Amino acid sequence: MGQLDNKIAIVTGAGGGIGGAIAVRLAREGAKIAVADIDGETAKSRAAEITRQGGQSFSVVADVTRKISVEQMVQAALDRWGRIDILVNVAGGAQVKPVIEVSETEWDHIINMNLKSVFLCSQAVLPAMIKQNYGKIVSISSIYGFTGNATRASYAAAKAGVAVFTKSLALEVVSQGINVNAVAPGRIATDRVRGHYTDAEWAERVVQIPMKRAGTPEEIASTALFLVNDENKYITGQTIHVNGAWLNY
Repeated sequence: MGQLDNKIAIVTGAGGGIGGAIAVRLAREGAKIAVADIDGETAKSRAAEITRQGGQSFSVVADVTRKISVEQMVQAALDRWGRIDILVNVAGGAQVKPVIEVSETEWDHIINMNLKSVFLCSQAVLPAMIKQNYGKIVSISSIYGFTGNATRASYAAAKAGVAVFTKSLALEVVSQGINVNAVAPGRIATDRVRGHYTDAEWAERVVQIPMKRAGTPEEIASTALFLVNDENKYITGQTIHVNGAWLNY
């Protein structure tokens, strides 16, 4: 018996490192997974991985910055399984550029990927969750949403917005059986992030973390699982920091 037997989950950005780890972990605990990603091939690959491991999954191409695409993603899950119990908002991305050089189009793109997407996806699943009087929404914020980051102002601003949106939505739906939380990762060793650094650059950054190592996608996945587990239904409106004490209040 898994912790999430027969729960229906949508995971956005599930073709990537963190999203993929979350999709695989929830499936391992018995959830049926709609693997959503803007890259159809990575979504298919992840869904196939889950199926090979004995889980139930299907892939859906979704641009989470567009309302019609999000609505089609949600409808695909409803058509297949009839309900939506869990939404995990992972899709996003950053740009490294000083504010003075960021164009309006670039700013809007980063905000849309990281913040508007959370709004659109959450809004789209709410009717089903309210009807069920049950639901779990988890969104990925970032340590940079709390510390800020030079040359990633748009990303930091969006991720700060995710945390406050999480608090606000949790207050709106707390009486309707829906939990809304966020996870704020620190430095996580995904292929995409690790690929931006040489070995020396990576070692220099990791040594600054009190735990002296980067986190893993699987550690973020285990935190997401904690938040969607019914044993923890008294937790809502919170952002859980997973960063090896890099950010320590």
